Amino acid sequence: MVTTLIISGLIIVLLTGLILTFRRHSKILKDLDFAREYRDKFVEFVNHYFKNNDRWSNKGNIDGETYVWLTMNVNKIQNKVGGFGIMTYKPAYQNYMINNYQLIVNTLPLFREGKVENFDANSVDDCLLRYLGHLEGNTQETFKNLKNPIIWFREGIREILSIPILLLSWFGIFSTRTVNRIIDSTIFKIIAGLFALVTFISGVVTIIVGYEETLAFFQRLLIK
Repeated sequence: MVTTLIISGLIIVLLTGLILTFRRHSKILKDLDFAREYRDKFVEFVNHYFKNNDRWSNKGNIDGETYVWLTMNVNKIQNKVGGFGIMTYKPAYQNYMINNYQLIVNTLPLFREGKVENFDANSVDDCLLRYLGHLEGNTQETFKNLKNPIIWFREGIREILSIPILLLSWFGIFSTRTVNRIIDSTIFKIIAGLFALVTFISGVVTIIVGYEETLAFFQRLLIK
């Protein structure tokens, strides 16, 4: 009976970890598809704008439909790119700097105002490329994790250990940001990894040797 419960528990932990790993991989793929679509539309929009750009007024042809789509999704992509889309910016022909300048959000309106420079468009494209490279690297890693049962078990244990912390958040003791910071911290990951290792070894030993023998071994170990 005890052996059956242990095996069932190990399977549940593995399945939980597999589901979490799959969801994480799927999310990154979804983010990657969105980032690619945004960059494709942005490049198309920029090429159309500068194709017939008036060098004197600095105004080009705006594809209204694409501009609307880019603007409607600009906050989403800006939040996604995070630090890749923030820089210290010096406006053209000005002698001051702007810290924490959000590239994509602030560059799009410049097209409509006729104030955009090649530097602005290239900077947005560069930040999108860096973000795409980051996502592609993460995709390769999460795909490998999908084939690694050890990762499944570790993630399953990590999810179980996070339940008490999530309960504190639900009761309003911890904020969501604090909970996420704790769960994503290196210390929590190390604790989860060690706990997963001990749990897995103990479960396997109990299945092979037997519950009574394993219990007796730990009792002797504690007494010493």
